[in-house]
Amino acid sequence: MSGHPDDSHRQGYRFRTGVRAEVQFGGQLFPCEAQNISRSGVLLVGEFPASSAETVDFTLKAPTGRLTVELRGRIIRSRPSGGGEGLSLALEFVDMDETRRDALEVLLARLLETPPAAGTLDSLKPGASPAEIKHALEAIALPQRIALASRASLKEREILRQDTNAAVLEALVHNPSFTVVEARALAGSVYLISATLESLATNARFKDDEELRMAIAVHPRVSVATAEKVTADFKVPQVKKLLAKPGLNQLLREKLFRRTTQR
Repeated sequence: MSGHPDDSHRQGYRFRTGVRAEVQFGGQLFPCEAQNISRSGVLLVGEFPASSAETVDFTLKAPTGRLTVELRGRIIRSRPSGGGEGLSLALEFVDMDETRRDALEVLLARLLETPPAAGTLDSLKPGASPAEIKHALEAIALPQRIALASRASLKEREILRQDTNAAVLEALVHNPSFTVVEARALAGSVYLISATLESLATNARFKDDEELRMAIAVHPRVSVATAEKVTADFKVPQVKKLLAKPGLNQLLREKLFRRTTQR
């Protein structure tokens, strides 16, 4: 089950959900919590017995309605949970036929549709400390933060820009009210992934903004292809300005420098 933030959008984003689940061991059902659900796997946390099984059957229960999804997973990691009680099981989905895949898609859609906690961000006062903002964000489940970011107001977006989850930041980029000024600020986040930087670079609303393009070009996670794309039509004065900035990829730096010496 992939855990790197640069993995495919569709497969890799893990929704920290707290979804109720049941896992079967030796013919017995053990209630547990499903966390970090993606389209390729899930993390189950609960009081499980020690087992040498390679695969387990389990059920996920949607937070709204009566939807339950019966799945099978290959155990790829088993260790004591972070809270010191029970075990955490990292499972990779197996035997995913069309029926199970469709049911999982419905479950993930339900998670995104669940409304965020009302007033959680509104309660923050101007000048709130980073710790207060972090606490307010963590009080909202990840699927709801993602959904909120895609339609958030200006005040909410200012707070959500400080989120540390790549999926939330990606959703902000696709918010139809997101402005070029906000895009410049977001481009400085160390939590962006290369795919989100690509989204910023190609967004028709602000893809021609010089300041944003330079911020993208020097981001530590930008791909060389994206960095070259946003600087492709830079004139010599712009190139020299960019070369003066720290963080530029060395390969790109050399290519840009050659452009300043050509006649």
